[in-house]
Amino acid sequence: MFIVTPDQEYILTTLKKTSFMRKDQAVRLLACIDEAKIEQYTIGLLNQLRHIQKITWITDTVFTLPFLYNKPIDECMLSAMDIMLDLTESRITALTTNNPPYKLCFFTGQENHLNSYAVIVVAPGSETTVTASLCNANAKDFTVIFILSDFAQKDNIKTPLPHFFAILDNGRYRYFEGGN
Repeated sequence: MFIVTPDQEYILTTLKKTSFMRKDQAVRLLACIDEAKIEQYTIGLLNQLRHIQKITWITDTVFTLPFLYNKPIDECMLSAMDIMLDLTESRITALTTNNPPYKLCFFTGQENHLNSYAVIVVAPGSETTVTASLCNANAKDFTVIFILSDFAQKDNIKTPLPHFFAILDNGRYRYFEGGN
């Protein structure tokens, strides 16, 4: 039996919810709780987890749980995790991935209070369907983040929920406040 450290357990707990994670996301996840936990430290933890067969590498940068090795990488989840890490200044308090239409819902502490977010990946042409699905969703306490592939999509998304739009620009997400 192998004992994992609290930091390794935090990575594994997050990975069990998201199924996939990139190395840079693991570094950012630990840096949110302690800025001193640098890339070299995190890579050492990941190598130990791989050695005791708690994780497996799918590519040079993406890892998963061993039983998910043959599953295709969920790029939408990786994008949703990037959003989560952009909005997180401390430990993720709660995380769920089984709340459609949301890809990822999470609670995190920021500036001495708790914030709640729900991330939706909006495929081109699905804006109306996404908007309609929000009517049935239980997310009145969440700020919704819509990940768009094209900024023009925002014109077709209408919701009374507090929301932002995120679009990838030169490898980083840019955020725009939504309004109706």
